[in-house]
Amino acid sequence: MKLFNYYSIDECNNRKKIFEKLDELRDEGKIEYEMDGRDLFRIEDLDLEEDDIENLNKLFDSEDVFPYLENEDEEKDDFDDYYEESEDY
Repeated sequence: MKLFNYYSIDECNNRKKIFEKLDELRDEGKIEYEMDGRDLFRIEDLDLEEDDIENLNKLFDSEDVFPYLENEDEEKDDFDDYYEESEDY
C-alpha cells in the first residue's frame, strides 16, 4: 500500500476522528503532518509499518479523505531542482 504526501479533507465525514488518529501516530513518532491550507494536509512517513499504512488508508477511505495529487507533482519538481542546482559544485 502507498501513502501519499498530500490529502484533502474537503469532503471528510469526521475530521475529529482523522486528526485523533494522525495525532496518535505523531505521538508514537511514526509520522509528521501539517495543515497546508484549510482543507489539505501534508503527511510524512517516519516509521510506519505496512499495517499502519493499511489501517490509515482504510480510515481515509471510510471518512472520504482523498489523496491530493496536484501537490505530489510539485514535490517531485522541487526534488529534481535540488539536484540540478547541486551539480554545479
